[in-house]
Amino acid sequence: MQRKPTAGISILAPGLYAALLALFIFPATQAVAGDGPKGPEHRYRNPGYSNQDGYNSENAYGIKNLAYYGDWDSNRVFIIDVDEMSLVTIVENTGDGPYGIDQQGSTKAYALTRKTESLTVVDNYEIENAGEIPLEHKPRSTHFNSNTGLTLVAGADKVMTSIIRVKHDKVVKVMGYTELAQPHDYGGSLATGHPMWVDDERFLMLDRDEREIQLWDRRGKLLSVLETPTSVHHVFQSPLDMQKNKMTFYAVAEGNRDELVSPSILRFKIHRGKMRISGEAVLSEYDTEVLDVTIMGSHHADFHPDGVHIYIGSAEGHVFVVNKNTMKIITMIDTGKGSGHTTFIPMHDLAIVTNHNDTHMTVIDTVEHKKLQDIEVASSADPTYKSQSHTSGVSADMQYFYSAASHDGEFFEIDLNTLEVSRRVYLGGNVLMGSFIWDGDAENM
Repeated sequence: MQRKPTAGISILAPGLYAALLALFIFPATQAVAGDGPKGPEHRYRNPGYSNQDGYNSENAYGIKNLAYYGDWDSNRVFIIDVDEMSLVTIVENTGDGPYGIDQQGSTKAYALTRKTESLTVVDNYEIENAGEIPLEHKPRSTHFNSNTGLTLVAGADKVMTSIIRVKHDKVVKVMGYTELAQPHDYGGSLATGHPMWVDDERFLMLDRDEREIQLWDRRGKLLSVLETPTSVHHVFQSPLDMQKNKMTFYAVAEGNRDELVSPSILRFKIHRGKMRISGEAVLSEYDTEVLDVTIMGSHHADFHPDGVHIYIGSAEGHVFVVNKNTMKIITMIDTGKGSGHTTFIPMHDLAIVTNHNDTHMTVIDTVEHKKLQDIEVASSADPTYKSQSHTSGVSADMQYFYSAASHDGEFFEIDLNTLEVSRRVYLGGNVLMGSFIWDGDAENM
C-alpha cells in the first residue's frame, strides 16, 4: 500500500491556526539568550544520541554541572551532580520508557518517552516534572534550533516529525506518514533516524522504512528525496563546513546483514533545494578478507576535531577512520563489540569509544589514529542489552570524562590523566541516554 504524506497537519483549529501561524511557526530569526554558543558553526548542532547539551546551570539546587539520564525500564529521569558524583533527585511520572532526555535551550528538557505518544517537560530550574506534550507518534529524538526556538521531534513508530514551539511547549506542525513503519535494516525497528535542522527553514527527516533522506520545509512541504543503500541513522557535518555555511552533509547508512549490504558513510550535498550523493565510503571494502558483512552494522559517526577525519564504529568491533575529502578509509582500529559513539578530547589528543555490547571502552590516540588501551567500565556485556550508554560528556577543563554503564545502572567518571575510572555513583534502572548541563559555555562534546 502506497503511503500518503500528511502534507503538514496543523493541530490547531483552522481559525486559530490562521491567526497564530506567524507567531508560533514563522517567528523572526533570532538567537535566544543563554542557549549556548552562537554563530553558523554552532546553530545547528550535530544531532545524535549525545544530543544537545545545555550551557546554563542556574537551578534551585545551586549545582553547576548536571547530568540527566532516563530510565528505559521505568518512568523516571535521574538528575546527577557531576562534580560531586551524587544523585540529586529523580523526576518521576514521565510516561513509560524515557530512553533519554534532550535539552531544549537553557530552561527545559524533554524526556523521550518512546513507549508513549507524548513528551514530558522537565523544568531546568526547579528540576521537576513540568507537564506532558501530547504527540501523534511516539518520540524518537529531538533537534533544537536556538535561532527560532523550534525543536524537531522524530517519530519512533511512524515516519513523522512534529515541530514544537519550545517557549509554549506546543506542537505547531506535524508532517510525514501516519502508517506504522516496519524498518528491516541493521539498527532496529525505529521508524526514523535523528532529525536535523539544515537551516532555519528546512530540516531532514530520515525515513528508515523506505530508506530515504527527506528534505522538508517547516511549513510542511516535502522538497526533495534522496534514496540510500540502507536506512540512515543520523546526518552530521564537518565543523569546517559549518563555519563556511556549506551545504555538504554526511550520513551513516546502517547496513543490512541479511542482504549482505555493508554499512557506509554517504556524502551528499544540497544544491538549489535538491540533494545529491557525492561520495560513499563502504566499510567492508577496507579489508574484504577480514571483514564479514553478516556481523557488521553501524549507527553513529563523529568528526575528528580537525574537521577532515570521520570516526565510525561498527558492531563487530572496529572503528574506521574516513577522510571526508577523498571518502577513503585510511585505517581500521580494533575496539570492542557494539562499537558506536566516539567522544573526542582535543586537549589530550584522545578519543574514547563506546562499545555498547562489551565491558570496556577504548581509548584512541587521535594524532596517529591508533588504539592506546581499553578501560573496563561495565560488569557484564551481552548482545541482548547495552552495557554502555549512548551519551557521554567531558568536563569544561577536559580533565574528566563521564558516561554510564547502562545495564549496571551506574554513572562513572574517568580521569583523563590516568585513564582510569576514578568515581562511580549507583543510580539503578537502565540508563541508556541523556544530556548534560554545563556551567558556562562548555563545548558540546
